[in-house]
Amino acid sequence: MCGRLTQDVDGDDLADLYGLDEDQLLALPRQRWNGCPTQDFAICRLGPDQRPAIGIHRWGLVPSWARDLKIGPRLINARAETVDSKPSFRAPFARRRCLVPANGWFEWRRTGTGKQPWWISMQESPFSFAGLWEVWDRGLGAVPTFTILTCPAARSMRWLHHRQPVIVPRSEYKAWLSPSSAPRELLDMVRAPEEGPFEFRRVDRRVNSPKNDSPDLLDPV
Repeated sequence: MCGRLTQDVDGDDLADLYGLDEDQLLALPRQRWNGCPTQDFAICRLGPDQRPAIGIHRWGLVPSWARDLKIGPRLINARAETVDSKPSFRAPFARRRCLVPANGWFEWRRTGTGKQPWWISMQESPFSFAGLWEVWDRGLGAVPTFTILTCPAARSMRWLHHRQPVIVPRSEYKAWLSPSSAPRELLDMVRAPEEGPFEFRRVDRRVNSPKNDSPDLLDPV
């Protein structure tokens, strides 16, 4: 499960992460330290010219065939084990894959005094989650959306949660976005990692409220 993430990136970060030129930075994101589903985030996807570009999409994938946007909050994550077969994800997995830049994400651990939030990051930050994107349009205006793939957690993560977002290595960015990548190659990319170089930080319970969104939420406690 990945239901909150930090996306504190600017144009320079995105250009460096994805090797983009200025004309590929078509949209820049709002900084989010406690980002939640249904909010807008930056993603990197192929544009009409088949070059990577930054777009702003709403978190929570809405299939093109959905009657309304209400399904989005239920589709914030896609399980890597079934992403190629589930009706909501099958077509985006085949043709509309993306990279979601992030600095970290949150998980909660139950304690005797309630749920304690932890922030998980990596030494190399920002990094990229594997994602899928769609555009929903029923005559009310196009709404671009996305979901984040999850897989069984690496050993070092299991004390906190049994699943984690799929993190795409930089060496595989091109293959993940490429329309010519074979399904088997893509499924190999989203397998559960044996280990992960994660950094864990216990943070303030103000993170529990999505109304709170400021850099100090990431301070250790």
